[in-house]
Amino acid sequence: MSEKRVLLLSEAFGAGHTMAAEAIKEGAKLLKPDWEFRVIELGPNLSPHLSQWIMRCYLKTLRYSPKLWGAVYRKGKHQPLRPAHEFLLHRLLYNQVKQILRAYEPDFIVCTHPFPSAVISRLKRAGLTTPLYTVVTDFGTHGAWISSGVDQYFVPSLQMREQMIELGVPADKIQVSGIPTHPKFWVKKEKRAARAQLGLAELPTLLCMGGGMGLGLSEALLNTLALFQKRLQILFVAGKNKELYQMLQEREEFAHPNFHLYAFVDFIDELMDAADLLITKPGGVTCSEAIAKGIPMILLEPIPGQEEDNLQYLLEQQFGVAATPSLLKRLASEPLSNSLPSIPAPPVGGKQLIEQLIHHVG
Repeated sequence: MSEKRVLLLSEAFGAGHTMAAEAIKEGAKLLKPDWEFRVIELGPNLSPHLSQWIMRCYLKTLRYSPKLWGAVYRKGKHQPLRPAHEFLLHRLLYNQVKQILRAYEPDFIVCTHPFPSAVISRLKRAGLTTPLYTVVTDFGTHGAWISSGVDQYFVPSLQMREQMIELGVPADKIQVSGIPTHPKFWVKKEKRAARAQLGLAELPTLLCMGGGMGLGLSEALLNTLALFQKRLQILFVAGKNKELYQMLQEREEFAHPNFHLYAFVDFIDELMDAADLLITKPGGVTCSEAIAKGIPMILLEPIPGQEEDNLQYLLEQQFGVAATPSLLKRLASEPLSNSLPSIPAPPVGGKQLIEQLIHHVG
């Protein structure tokens, strides 16, 4: 197959979408080293000031009015994005997107966020001939992902495929592929070696994550974790939440040799290799990485919206259990092995998506 130029478009609203785009890029480079890949977060590149304002509003809504975000999410859940909304996205956020397409001249476009997908779909209806592939990065179907110009969808599960068919997407345009994960999540290192590499003790180890934005870690959970550290090793990732990171640094109860605090890091794969159990909010990409690593999950209360759909799917498929006061109490009083849920093998993995995408293009 000849060299190809691949443009991967994402957005900054939530860390997982761009992580998925980067995972596709790095995985595909292993299979097609002569291809050229470029990942772009469209909003920050084309309309940085407006994008930052939208991002601040989004994060404040999640923090202070999560039910409002849930209501907005549910309103559009069962219907494709309207042409008027695509027009607004195009004109307000992505007015210069054609310049990127002319400058890069991609052979095909991959979108890991519904907004770029909707705008490229609009351009295709107006005459753009570049193939458009949309990769869904959550386990729940939402109408915003569905646009008539998409040539092929790559979705996480059979359930989502059926749901998208019900919303009018032709069956031959949907492939079940899983959520993409970076190649470093495709293999699992032995726990003892992983802990030694990170300078950790040989103890039962709990990894706690709040997502890339550091949301989802409540005060009640922090108080419970403080009880664990006498007998468990805790790896706590605060993400990009600088306020949370600083607060934990200053709290005396976490000044313990078994408590290890991290900000936003690029070696989550190594932390997962070292851990026996993951406590996390139900984000699509993070949970897919944990599934790929075979690490059991305790899932925190979701933010209303896509995380509720993710939680429902993950519980139904037995990839994790919901965090409850009784479960956390057991963690504090019983051997960690007694609280570890057994998890099934993933039905599809991140590597499969990349193989399917390359095969489809070829």
